[in-house]
Amino acid sequence: MTKASEMGRLCMNAASNVAGTLAEHNLKSMKLSSNGTRRALEYVAQLVGAKTAREVIELSGAHCRGQLNVLGCHTGNLIALVYKIPSDVAQPFRARPPSERDQS
Repeated sequence: MTKASEMGRLCMNAASNVAGTLAEHNLKSMKLSSNGTRRALEYVAQLVGAKTAREVIELSGAHCRGQLNVLGCHTGNLIALVYKIPSDVAQPFRARPPSERDQS
């Protein structure tokens, strides 16, 4: 195999790895968003049933804490993506035998 075609194959493998990682990230984000939407609808339903201002304040505080947790999950998901992408890109190039790396 020529060096150019080998390099092309390695680049395609790296792109494939990144595409898989992005698909996983998008799935996690969609699940988090779906959960957030469900929680928001539950919050509205609870607000409708609140009888006193104190209940509204307690529900609002609980909802705010929940939203901060969701934000933390989204942030953690993005941080994991930032750390994983470079590793996924480099992985096909690291998998080459040392003799092939020396010839490049």
